[in-house]
Amino acid sequence: MTNPYGGYPSYEPGSNPYDGSSGSYGSSSYGTRVPYDGLSIAALVCSLTCCAAPVGIGLGIAGIVRTRAGRRSGRWAAVTGLVVGVVVLLAGIGFVVFAAVMGSRTVWEDEARVGQCIDLDFLDDPVKAHCDEPHAGEVIWVGAFDDDLAELFQDVSPAGFCGGLPGLAPAYRSAIESGEYDVRVESDSFDDDEPEQGDNFFCHLERADGDELTGRIRDQGEQVGA
Repeated sequence: MTNPYGGYPSYEPGSNPYDGSSGSYGSSSYGTRVPYDGLSIAALVCSLTCCAAPVGIGLGIAGIVRTRAGRRSGRWAAVTGLVVGVVVLLAGIGFVVFAAVMGSRTVWEDEARVGQCIDLDFLDDPVKAHCDEPHAGEVIWVGAFDDDLAELFQDVSPAGFCGGLPGLAPAYRSAIESGEYDVRVESDSFDDDEPEQGDNFFCHLERADGDELTGRIRDQGEQVGA
């Protein structure tokens, strides 16, 4: 309707640019921070520890689901947590299997037998071997320290200690005296250099020249040192 008196048109207020109802500012489509997903962060943290790696895998999967379509941020943490968790879990399983295999092959001091053939693992510890195949050494005496043996062990060489043990087979004594073999003593003592009464131990022979043995020294008898 025209103003019969002329002049300016009637005032009509415009939109308020700071009004929260405006689509330009303050809406969820602009300026609103997407919430961070806590499960994704938890997945990353848990995956870094061996024991919690399975939890990290589960949280990683949940985090990936929760962060899809940009509903939450932190998807990178969920993916990283899942991958790292799987790697850590597989490494842990591999270590357990490796330890079990090595433990089953180790020649323990309280389980060793005279005449048992042995090899040496990468830690230079004795492991079980077949006597009909090339091997590193042979167990020649098995027993436990008493006070006298513990004192003697600290005063003489391994060859002198093992060579003087009661009941040592003549073939083994001849092998020690021939000088063709190195003598080693394995014990379950807390300090290998200072055994105590009751500690288990065994003596074994290895070729002094580093060659492997074939067959048993005990069965060679008088051939040793010939």
